[in-house]
This record gives sequence, C-alpha cells and structure tokens, in this order.
Amino acid sequence: MNIKSRKYANGAVSLVPETVNDLYVLYNIILPNDQVKARTFRRIRLGNKEGRADKGDRVSMILTLAVEDVSFHEFANRLRIKGKILAGPEDLISFGTYHTFNIEVGSLLTIMKETWSKVDVNRIEEAVKKTASAKVLIVAIDDSEATLAAISAFSSSIIATFKERIPKKSGSKEKTRIEMINKFYAKTAFAIEEAFTTQFPDATALVLAGPGFTKDNFYRYLKNKKNITKIPLEKIIIETASCGGPSAISEIISKNILGKLIEEEQASLEAVYLEDIMSRLGRNTRTVAYGKEMIDQAIQFGAVETLLIVDNQLRLRDKEKRKQLDSLLKAVQSSGGKIVIMSEKHQSGKQVDKFGGKIALLRFPIG
Repeated sequence: MNIKSRKYANGAVSLVPETVNDLYVLYNIILPNDQVKARTFRRIRLGNKEGRADKGDRVSMILTLAVEDVSFHEFANRLRIKGKILAGPEDLISFGTYHTFNIEVGSLLTIMKETWSKVDVNRIEEAVKKTASAKVLIVAIDDSEATLAAISAFSSSIIATFKERIPKKSGSKEKTRIEMINKFYAKTAFAIEEAFTTQFPDATALVLAGPGFTKDNFYRYLKNKKNITKIPLEKIIIETASCGGPSAISEIISKNILGKLIEEEQASLEAVYLEDIMSRLGRNTRTVAYGKEMIDQAIQFGAVETLLIVDNQLRLRDKEKRKQLDSLLKAVQSSGGKIVIMSEKHQSGKQVDKFGGKIALLRFPIG
C-alpha cells in the first residue's frame, strides 16, 4: 500500500493499492455509508439531431460516491465499489444516481469515514510496511543473455546484464560450447551471489525466469554448486518469460510476484497460530478461549495474549455492533494483547471461522 495523504483525524486517507492483497485489505475496510473518491469512466449520452439519445461516450472524471456495496473479485484482481454519486462535474452527471468504481492495483482513491477505528488504521499501516519491506531479485536468462534485477513495491532496477555468443550444438565443437555455457552460468551466478550477500540480503525470493529449458538448466547448475555458492536455493521461484533481456523483467513484475509472496507469508504466519491453537487444545492447557462469553471473560481478567479474528468479522454493517467490536478490540490492546487479523480466504482463517470467527490465546488459564 502506498499512502499519499494521512488525515485520519479529519476522516480521510488517500492511497494507492500496490498488490492484490492491498485490494483485499480495502475490501474489509470500506463499508456502507463511507465515502470514496476516485477517477473513473462514465458513459455520457447526448441527444442527436432527432432528439434521441445516442450510445454516448465514456468520459473520464473524478466522482465521490456514498458507498452502498463493496465486492472483491479475486480472479479479476479488482475491487468493485457501488454507491450514489455525491460529487462530480455538474454538467455531466446527476447527483444521487448510481455508479460503480472498478478499483485495480495502481488506482488512486480517497476513503472518507466519520471516524477511523484503530484496527482499520493499523491494518492499512501494516499493509504499507509489508509492501515497503518486500524485495525480490529476478534473473531472466536464455541461451545468450541474462539480466539481473531487483524490485520492491515502489521501484525496480537492473543490476547486471550478460551476453554470450554460444554456438549451436555441433559434434566437433560440443566441448567448447559446454565450456562457454558454464562460463556464462558462472558469471550470472556470481552476480546473483553478490546481490544477495551485499546489496539485498533481505530479499524475499529469487525469481528465475526465461524461455524453454535454459532456466531449468541454470537451476540444475546452481544445485550442483550448492556447496560452494551462497545463493539461497530455497528462495528460488521458477517462472516463464519470453527472453533473457530487460523486457522479461517487466513480464515478471506484471505477474504480481510481490503480492503473491506477501500473501504466502501471511498464510504461513496464520498457519503457525493455528498450529499453536491445536497444540494447546490437545494438551488441555485451558489457555484457549472461544465464544463470546469465554472471550469477554478472558478480556476482563487481562488474560488475552493474542486475539485471532477473521477479517469477515470486521465487515459489520450494523453501526452498534461495529462499536461493540471496536470496544472489544481496544480492551485487548489496552491490556497488552496483540490482535491478528486472519484472512477468510486462507485455510487457517476458515478453521478459526468455525469457532465463531474469534479465538483468544491466553497468558494463563482463567477457569
């Protein structure tokens, strides 16, 4: 998430979702009666000479909607926000009519609420931290060229490029050809190792991409050198790209690698919490609370170490129930407890949902 303007106290924040995961965060934060401002297209129909309306043209404009419905289209990588128009160009639109925003990665929008809960603010700021800290190395390689690049949420840069004229297969020159391939691979591997050890030691992954079998052959080369190289092979992800040149880097970036890695990291973290829950229940430690009555009691005793809550619990439309939930979460935080929001899309979140959508891990037994 890229925050352009933070005015939580005044009820507004302007931001740009950088990953599909960011869109999902917004899906859980934007609620009916909120207002959203964004650039959009709207078809404007004008009368023709006979006085009949034509098909109209799609005109770019900035609108503000009073939100009525929000839906997340995971497979289309899109967030749809429907509502009545509150503000826009008066000569082109009718106030009070309906419009739908299609928010995608890279869209700028402003979200306005009567009040921002601490949970919503924390979730946005956590998304900012995740995308800002995520870094990935990419090496695109084919039979004669290799390009090494580093990408983060807000930038990408080419670190090194290599070109080698490797002869095609030939009986008499096969030995020379193999030697040249190994030399080419050694240069590329050295550059990757330098990037990992000096410039980007905190890189989340190395994406190895290219056409045909070259990327697979290079991966086997790295595996054969695993005892003498400092490249973390466990971080390698293999992808397909059209070439080994700089254009392949753009191809890989367009596949939203960063977003996928962030989501996988979140799913892995949630799985650890679920494992802890099952372990405590299996050992009958009496340090797991679920159900409204048990959780309320644990909060009163200041026993909640971590409260796990599925994100669908945050999409409450009823204002009174939302206030009650906010009070519960504030009480957990006031006693030093941690709040972990789990995704209903992940298996761990689905398991917690079966317990009523909330589970508390306790510092000590309460009953």
